[in-house]
Amino acid sequence: MASAQTPVPARDGRSAAKRSRTSSRKPVRRKRGSSRRRWLWLAAFLGVLWALLWQAPASWLSAAVWTASGQRVLLAQAQGTWRDGSALLVLEGGAGSRGATVLPGALRWTVSLGNLWRGRLLTRIDWPAVSAQPLQVDTRFGLSQASVALRPAGEGPEAPWQGALPLNVLDGLGTPWNTVALRGQAQFTLHGLHLESVAGRMRLGGQVQIDLPDVASRLSVVAPIGSYVLTITGQGADAQVDLRSDKGPLLLQGKGVWNGQALQFLGTGRAAPGNEAAMANLLSLLGRPEGDHIRISI
Repeated sequence: MASAQTPVPARDGRSAAKRSRTSSRKPVRRKRGSSRRRWLWLAAFLGVLWALLWQAPASWLSAAVWTASGQRVLLAQAQGTWRDGSALLVLEGGAGSRGATVLPGALRWTVSLGNLWRGRLLTRIDWPAVSAQPLQVDTRFGLSQASVALRPAGEGPEAPWQGALPLNVLDGLGTPWNTVALRGQAQFTLHGLHLESVAGRMRLGGQVQIDLPDVASRLSVVAPIGSYVLTITGQGADAQVDLRSDKGPLLLQGKGVWNGQALQFLGTGRAAPGNEAAMANLLSLLGRPEGDHIRISI
């Protein structure tokens, strides 16, 4: 009798082992299913977030420019999206300033994201009131550095880009521009201009030339007061600044250095023979008298 009942415990043992294996597998299935659902929710969230960013309004870009410029540059009446939009450019004097100047015409921008995965962003700016040439802004990002290159759209890196703006737009920047109240046209040319930030320090390459023909000022009864050329040439860590007069009753010249954070400039100003009395008021505002000229120091 004892030998006939011997197999029973063995079957119970196999059943217990099977139940143990089955029960041990069930939590694994639940865990894997829960993990998949979390990934699906995360993917859905990222998809919605990307869609919102892709169609983010141009006003978001306007707010970013306003903050980055220290409340000096505003994209007003922004329309479209941050990738494809238009706005009016407004210059202001910063926090607490009451002055503002709207630059002529609306500018339109188009951002290409095709090379974003390589750390490169291409932006095309069309501003017919300023230049007939569309401007391309080539921005590159790195781990510890970033660079911005400006050139005519569709042209080589050394091709010049030309534009013009009336000098009265400077009034919106506040003192001293709204006091001097310059009038005339600024004609500027960019030659291979690029800015680079390395470890928080700005470097300038290429050249900017600003021609100022027949400039007038509210502080002078004589108009124009002269014609001038301002040249900024990038040389790595420092940029050389040169100012010279072509002609006029007010003659200015000087040189300076911009190190990426501050400008140091030394120059002189004098009245052309026969214009001393007419230029006396304006010269007194520009610098300290030294003999027959004034010294300009920034």
